[in-house]
Amino acid sequence: MVTSTNGSELYMTELCNGTVAIQADVSPEKGGSGKHFRPHDLIEAGYAACLNITARMVLERLNLPYEEVRVTVELQRREEATAFHYRIDISGELEEASKQKVLRLVRECPVYQTLSKPLEFTMV
Repeated sequence: MVTSTNGSELYMTELCNGTVAIQADVSPEKGGSGKHFRPHDLIEAGYAACLNITARMVLERLNLPYEEVRVTVELQRREEATAFHYRIDISGELEEASKQKVLRLVRECPVYQTLSKPLEFTMV
């Protein structure tokens, strides 16, 4: 569970999961400072983190060498659908066939599985 509490600056909020705290904000055009992640950035960040962590878990489980895993995620918000565009780059001495296998296994990481199901929003 994450708790959000307003900060001292207009629209800045502190987010805490009980262990770690980060801040979020909106862009200056919307009245914020623009110093922190925007809410939609946090959605992209969650998916990017999950893809990155899952890729490294798969690489380690398969005993495959790598130097760095870099993931970029862009959220496209349209009226008809929301789309996540992502790229996973794995650097190091990894054969192309092994890389493609890892990318296939990572495709349905836990956050993908969560976001691809119908969503419900319930105030408690």
